[in-house]
Amino acid sequence: MKAIYFTVISLLILLSSSVIAQTDTIPLAEIEISSSANPVVFKQVSRSIRVITAQELASAPVLSLEDVLRFYGGVDVRERGAMGVQSDLSIRGGGMDQNLMMVNGVALNDPQTGHHNTNQAVMLNSLEKIEILEGPGTRWFGPNAFSGGINLITHQPDNNQLSFDISGGQHGLLMADVSATAKLGRWMNTTSVGRQKSDGYARNTDFSIWQINNESVLKFPDGLVRFYLGYLDKGFGANSFYTPKYPDQYEHISSSLASLSFEKGKRYPVKANLSWRRLYDRFELFREDDQWYKKQGEVYVNGADTAGFPTASGIYPYKGHNYHRTDVVSMNVGVGFESVAGNTQVGVSARYEGIVSNVLGDLMSDTVNSANSDAWYNHSKQRENLTLYLNHNYVNGRWSLAGGLSTYYNSDYGVYVSPGIDLGFFVLDQLKIYTSANRAVRIPTYTDLYYQGPDQVSNPDLKPETATTYEVGAKAFLNKLTISGVLFHRDGEDLIDWVKENPEEKWHSMNLTSLKTNGVSASVQYLSGLSSPGWIHAAGISYTYMDSDKSSYQYLSLYALDYLQHNLALNVSHRLFFKNLTASWAFVYQQRNGNYLDYSLGEVVNYQPVNRINLKVTYQHKWARFYVSCRNILDDKSIDYANIPPAGLWVVAGLTSRIDFASKK
Repeated sequence: MKAIYFTVISLLILLSSSVIAQTDTIPLAEIEISSSANPVVFKQVSRSIRVITAQELASAPVLSLEDVLRFYGGVDVRERGAMGVQSDLSIRGGGMDQNLMMVNGVALNDPQTGHHNTNQAVMLNSLEKIEILEGPGTRWFGPNAFSGGINLITHQPDNNQLSFDISGGQHGLLMADVSATAKLGRWMNTTSVGRQKSDGYARNTDFSIWQINNESVLKFPDGLVRFYLGYLDKGFGANSFYTPKYPDQYEHISSSLASLSFEKGKRYPVKANLSWRRLYDRFELFREDDQWYKKQGEVYVNGADTAGFPTASGIYPYKGHNYHRTDVVSMNVGVGFESVAGNTQVGVSARYEGIVSNVLGDLMSDTVNSANSDAWYNHSKQRENLTLYLNHNYVNGRWSLAGGLSTYYNSDYGVYVSPGIDLGFFVLDQLKIYTSANRAVRIPTYTDLYYQGPDQVSNPDLKPETATTYEVGAKAFLNKLTISGVLFHRDGEDLIDWVKENPEEKWHSMNLTSLKTNGVSASVQYLSGLSSPGWIHAAGISYTYMDSDKSSYQYLSLYALDYLQHNLALNVSHRLFFKNLTASWAFVYQQRNGNYLDYSLGEVVNYQPVNRINLKVTYQHKWARFYVSCRNILDDKSIDYANIPPAGLWVVAGLTSRIDFASKK
């Protein structure tokens, strides 16, 4: 707790000494929110939304998207592997499958499992800003925006540009990316390549990641066309990721994305996008490698050890890996128009979700060969989704009223209607109060429905989960200072979770009849120009408290009941005493509700508080920036994900640069 007090006091002292002196930046209140069908400024939104700006991203003491969301976005990030290898995201206590992940407004959730939602071919250095919608967004974005949504918005340079970032550190870490932009008149093309690798901070925590993406944008006076191609290849040691009974796990993922978007008009805006995302996933419960298990005939052997599962009659041998291929094809068209009654948006979204696998889905009458392997798919499942939405916004003086609904059809579960309403009032020119009520729905993933493992039993009869969320909040805009607070209550029905009644059982997926969640959240965000004369460039503090009543159930929970009860995050970026030298700090204190079975002790234990501090010191020298980043400088080893040891102190040093060239007309 001393670290909390020290960090809070330091932040307040630095902030108070700088607020008056700073000038030259765009206040958060005036930043445009891109997530809605018709973009609006932050000040006018009668919902709880967090915006992580380009300025914060540039100076943040982070090395992955997950760290940005944890320290700056108030998101519950449960990290399995460090440096963005794999993490589960939760907004307002929702599960990892209940958040919608978007890139430039294109929905990219994976129907197999929420574990894949952060497997996007987008590099951190290419982002312009991040928008985080807290609370249900089904009436705008469809069924996956159950407890919130995250929209990653890529940067569009104004001229020809070459940039790179290369760094290295402990545990054999190498991180590098290079990006080149060519601009010719109204056309701009950016190509980026990224590489990350590490030997791992503990046994079986190594990883190797490649990324490449290309974004072409053609602008015209009142709109643009955007074509995006991305590819991600990621292999990593998955030490105890899915079960601590067999820690020598491994996973390899390759994901590709093609997206075409169109935007036109100010008075009558039209937005449309067409996308296709394919993901290959190979999961090895017993890692196959020259230094691990090797296949000999029909079994896998590591020295004298034969991979398998103990039974009453002996060891049942491990027969092979799990292979999955998911395809998501989606189309969305939205149209907006204005009238004396306000602003209206209507739209339609169609989405196909399909999987072929050797374990997930219904048994096929024939088999399909798995690309680049000797495995065969013999299970499959497809489903179609159609969403119609209508939203309207009316502003009259200090009052604003927004309401609408989405009608969602799924080929397996039928029709669900999700209405919602938001009411806002400016008490003063810079002080707004608001209230809202919104309904949300989410359908089960293919893992929820079909996965059978050595420690898991799925349930093909799961029903969609639904919830209604009520909130009341306030926002104050004081020059470069934005203050917000909100109270929320969520009534969840048929929520999906993996649970067990006693430690000896297997995990099984089921619908929890009822789950009520109450919470309070508050934040203060300060933004100033990086070139301003004061000490503080940016600072923020946020706190969220939650409590859930699970209606008399006493299950051990794998996801839904292990929410963050206390989540405090602080960050500050400030000038140091030498010219062109800056420091950025980020701190989180988290206390998780719930408990887990500690396999090393053989007993159920409670989660302990987590204290993490990141530090980054940067020196700007002409065209280059040199930096040293220290991740988890307290070397905190508190368990935040059952039985998975976190990485401790990790020091990284690097160099980044951006070179601009004159654009051709």
